[in-house]
Amino acid sequence: MRHSLRVLLGLGLALGAAACSDYLSGPGVASTSDPNNVTTLTKPGPLYVGVQEAGPPQREGQIARFAAEYTQQLAGISRQQVDFDGYGVAPSDVDTYFGAIYGASNVVTGGGGLLDVHKMQQLARKVSDSLYIGQGKIYEALIMGYAAAIWGDIPYREAADSTILVPHFDPQLQIYADLQTQLDSAIGTFLPASGVTNAGGSRDGSELIYAGRTAAQLRTVYTAVAHSLKARYYMHIAATDPTAYPKALSEALLGISSPADDFLWFHDATPVGQNIWWQFNAQRGGDLGPGAAFINILGRRITAGVEDSARIKFLFTPAAGGGYFGYRPRGNAVLPGGAGDATGSYSNFAPFIDGATAPGDFRQPEITYAETQLIAAEATWHINCAACTPTTVVAPAQPFLDAARANRAYGATGGAPVTFPALPNANAPNALPATLQNIIEEKYVTLFLNPEAWNDYKRTCLPSLAPAPASTSSPTPGTAPIPGRLPYGLTEINANPNTPTTSSAGVPITSVSINPNQPATCPVLDYTSSSPLAN
Repeated sequence: MRHSLRVLLGLGLALGAAACSDYLSGPGVASTSDPNNVTTLTKPGPLYVGVQEAGPPQREGQIARFAAEYTQQLAGISRQQVDFDGYGVAPSDVDTYFGAIYGASNVVTGGGGLLDVHKMQQLARKVSDSLYIGQGKIYEALIMGYAAAIWGDIPYREAADSTILVPHFDPQLQIYADLQTQLDSAIGTFLPASGVTNAGGSRDGSELIYAGRTAAQLRTVYTAVAHSLKARYYMHIAATDPTAYPKALSEALLGISSPADDFLWFHDATPVGQNIWWQFNAQRGGDLGPGAAFINILGRRITAGVEDSARIKFLFTPAAGGGYFGYRPRGNAVLPGGAGDATGSYSNFAPFIDGATAPGDFRQPEITYAETQLIAAEATWHINCAACTPTTVVAPAQPFLDAARANRAYGATGGAPVTFPALPNANAPNALPATLQNIIEEKYVTLFLNPEAWNDYKRTCLPSLAPAPASTSSPTPGTAPIPGRLPYGLTEINANPNTPTTSSAGVPITSVSINPNQPATCPVLDYTSSSPLAN
């Protein structure tokens, strides 16, 4: 039964490599004409499978590609990705992704959105399974917090009410507060409940993320995940509300405490289970390349002796002439630091994400021990250094930074965790001093391809990045700041008259505007000798 449910409810995952959309649409495939579409459920398990498998298309599809391009972990070097890398995104480009936040299970959206999460919780209540309810609240926070980080003000409180056809947009900061309440409810009420009915996916095989764990083990690990997620969301608002830093630290201390408990999106080598990044490169190989900023920061760290070559070798293949070389935004080979090797060649993706040479089963990290420790490091830095520069060393933050560096895990492939060797002297005092720049750069390389790196940049303006150039041959960066949000989906704009043109912070919504939790845009840098660029 589990396999058939994954085939049905995981269709959105299988379609993630589509060039312009990660979902199937068109005549004859609506849920009303699909004889295999589930319309009546009595148990939460099937919906839970769909909710878990709806995560990768959102977090590994085009939204994640935008985030990786904006933070210059990757560069768009061909077709649509060149324009996307230059901030040329339109409401139609994100339409299916905005709709998928809310979508119920069908083969048009892939399902697994807010409506399915609420249905799952309702069914869990009917069968008295508090574990499922608690898990549902965590996934609700994952989905809506992700959406709030990207779009700012969005419908939430009225969004799941089928009698409200045009829901109002809630303020972004209010949404974060509501999600903290949801997570508190999961932690304090539903996850701790034991008993024969509180089994969650341990009984029916619907647990994909932590498959094989008992109900008691699921209660423990999801409680830790909820605390890590609370810490993440407190960091999201900390630039606006500095009182969030001690709250983030408190939650991080209760969060994921071992890489063995990292939350990794489920993938296998079957057509419906393949990694979305892998699928995209299988069909659109050559559209994306390694970002020069990411390659250069890794290279600088290796040269300084604070990073070894294990990570760069796992993530990328060398250029034809040897060595590692990335592209500047839009595939620009003119801007400093973005040229290839002597033969004009660049690095490419290593097999874990290369759609031509791997089985596509890489399990992408979502919430991890390393992120939790680095949240604690950043929060501690701010608590102890309110008026410092990013290069000020804050000793109390050092243990958290060292802990992340001593346990270097990055997802799983072939069913086995990917673990890089501990760095020499990783725990030695000040091997990598706990400055804000070092903490964020450590997080930047650790969270490769995780959209959370974009949220970190919007909060800290680190690492130092120059905007995308105006063209693929411009010798200077552009003058527009790196975007802080994406446009609303076209369907929402056309169908919902409540769609705002000004955010709840009073900022006009444009292609390069910022969300309420980002009080100021990051500086527009260049590549002159006076620039604070570190890459």
